[in-house]
Amino acid sequence: GPALAALIESGRVGVVNTRAAGLSVDEVSVLLIAEIVRLKASRVVIDSLSGFELVLAPTFRDDFRESMARMVSALVSTGVSVLMTSELEDRYSDLRFSPYGTAFLTDAIVVQRYVEVDSRLLRVMAVVKVRASAHSNQLHLFHIDDQGIQVGAMLPGHEGLLGGQPSRIPEACA
Repeated sequence: GPALAALIESGRVGVVNTRAAGLSVDEVSVLLIAEIVRLKASRVVIDSLSGFELVLAPTFRDDFRESMARMVSALVSTGVSVLMTSELEDRYSDLRFSPYGTAFLTDAIVVQRYVEVDSRLLRVMAVVKVRASAHSNQLHLFHIDDQGIQVGAMLPGHEGLLGGQPSRIPEACA
């Protein structure tokens, strides 16, 4: 949007176009590190892993997981925080939070998804993993507005929301 375009034009945000034909993950790493140095960046966003893999030359896709490990290690060694997004298939019977087997690379995983409750489509989020930290495992409603991400209430009395078979939990008998 216009806000991002203004940040790019002002030099506060840099963009690396990974759509150039035939790039390897290692070549993208070199481009990213050059931008990190140029901007003195503190954060790198890879949006998304799915799209990133698609634009790689087919010969580089076989070792995608290993290449990503090298890239994340190289980026982190510069002192930046790395945020990666990944679309997940809605295969409810096989709930995986890392389609590339890259969960071992992460310090934290937050899952966001749509769920149907009372014939309404709602957005929920939960923290799946925070390395070396106790964290809430509660599923919370959320929405995004002009102020950013607004985390709301839990959905008490429901179960099976992430598994695609939501049901109400019968109230405990008094």
